[in-house]
Amino acid sequence: MAEPTSSTSSVVETTTSTFSVERLCSEELKKTDVTGKKKARCCYHRHRCHRRYKASFVIYYHRLLKKIHHELRLSQKMIYILDSFVNDIFKCIASEAGCLAHKTNRSSISSRDIQAAVCLLLPGNLGKLTVIQATKALFRFSQSE
Repeated sequence: MAEPTSSTSSVVETTTSTFSVERLCSEELKKTDVTGKKKARCCYHRHRCHRRYKASFVIYYHRLLKKIHHELRLSQKMIYILDSFVNDIFKCIASEAGCLAHKTNRSSISSRDIQAAVCLLLPGNLGKLTVIQATKALFRFSQSE
């Protein structure tokens, strides 16, 4: 068999590139409306797109720090690190509590599962102290209502 010469390979490359350019042009035409302006689309799905809510605790960091130290401020980098730390701990506690509920053949997570998950995840005496402080805060909150 004869190997393709450079002229035949360039013809193949030219036809493929023109095909892809034509395909891109036809896709661009589908995206334009009657006035010729591009349609504003957030994604390429047929269903309605919704912005995904990202849990953030940023406003609470400032409030808490203001109660403890009035003169201190947090940098943006510190806020980002603190927020990712809190989200990671939250996910770990939620997954551990879900596993505990699954092991006891229940479909819902109770407060007891969350307390057990906190005690399992946090090292040493820190888990027990956290549960005690959370119980006090919950008691004060229920008394204020």
